[in-house]
Amino acid sequence: MYINKLTAAGLALASVTMTGDTVAKGRVLDFAVEKCLDSDGNVRCSKPFPVKEGGCYKLEWSTKGALSHTTIEVKDAGSGEMVYYRDTDGKWKPKKNELVYLDFKPKIWGQGNETVDYEVTRCDDDNEL
Repeated sequence: MYINKLTAAGLALASVTMTGDTVAKGRVLDFAVEKCLDSDGNVRCSKPFPVKEGGCYKLEWSTKGALSHTTIEVKDAGSGEMVYYRDTDGKWKPKKNELVYLDFKPKIWGQGNETVDYEVTRCDDDNEL
């Protein structure tokens, strides 16, 4: 099983796109319910995508709620462990090659179940942060 995950991650990393290209993009509900697929069939986290150690990734997202504000958590696809966190758009340099996914947490009490549009792109310059 572990070998299969490593092989899949290696193949996925080989397909990482060039600078400025979209790595992941989509629309999900925020993680007010702590499951990637809730009991109603709503998707609450992104599909896994590969990142490269030392690469530069620009994380951007918006929430449709009037007062809603969400944070982003980047999690390891194998373990579910959080590897990075932000509360505003910005750039991230992974510390290792891995397959990750995103989830978005409501930050304002009483908010949640809002639609989040997200996009992850490669930075124009891997040295900028």
